[in-house]
Parts: sequence; structure tokens; C-alpha cells
Amino acid sequence: MLGLERGLVKLEPYNDKWSKLFDEERELLSSQLKELIIAIEHVGSTSIEGTFAKPIIDIAIGVSSLDRVIKIGEKVKGIGYFEVPVNIDGKHVFAKSKENKITHFLHIITYNQNLWRDQIYFRDYLRSFPDSKLEYVKLKEELAKKYPNDVISYTNEKKKFVDSILKKAKKL
Repeated sequence: MLGLERGLVKLEPYNDKWSKLFDEERELLSSQLKELIIAIEHVGSTSIEGTFAKPIIDIAIGVSSLDRVIKIGEKVKGIGYFEVPVNIDGKHVFAKSKENKITHFLHIITYNQNLWRDQIYFRDYLRSFPDSKLEYVKLKEELAKKYPNDVISYTNEKKKFVDSILKKAKKL
């Protein structure tokens, strides 16, 4: 099943359908945004086979410049997305929901800048190193139990682990 109520933390085992759902959304987004984007990538835990994840598809959209966000926002709102206020320089986020559940997040980021590369490095590292992936799954399960109604604390508590993986990934 896809979707989670805003603010909640509930993990599900990896589902092969997540990849197919990403492919479908990528096709839709590509058809709407083709002249505005450089790349679209499936990121986050739903993109890593064998992990547990919140059942929300995270999509990174690489753009040449963040001044493209206004045009992208206009287009994605037409296909069901709304802007999410995020306080991270260099990143804009849009979400799509169905039946009051968030199903997709779009992370609009300047292509090949640090935030873009971090998304890709983290995903690829966990895909390549099963021990680190297992460690991440265990941490996420502990945090989901600790913060079932507090996605902000859940995310903040993962930061130290994420930073350690990025440090390792950048050395490869």
C-alpha cells in the first residue's frame, strides 16, 4: 500500500511495486516537465531493495537552476502536487496525496550540486553495502517505535547515521 498520513512514522517492508510506481510517476512528470528538468531519480528508502520504509515515493528532480521551481510548481500542481514548506537552502519540496495520505515527495534540487549528489550517494551506498543497509533498517525501526507521531524527530535522529554514510560514500 502507498501513502501515509502527514506527520506519522510507520515503516513497511520493501515492496517491488514501489519501483513500478516510481516509473509511472517519472513518466507523468517527464511528460509535464521535460523542458524544465535535467534528471529524475528514485531516492529514499523506497528505492533501496530490502529496506523498511515509510510507504512514500521520494523523487529527486534535478534542475539547472532553482528559478525553474516556479514553473515546475505551476505544472505539478496541475497533476495533484502541493508545495511543502521546507527550510533547507537549495531545495524545494512538493507532495502528492490521496485520501489524506502523502504518496509522493518531489525534491527539486539543482542538478549535480551537493544536495543532489548526497541523495544519490546515500541511495547507492546502501544498495552496495548490505551491512550498512541492515544497520540503517535497525535504526529506523527503533526510531519509528520511539517517534510514531513525530516525523521531524524521527528524521532528525537519523541525521548522524546519514552523515556517516555520506562521508564513507564520498571516499569511494
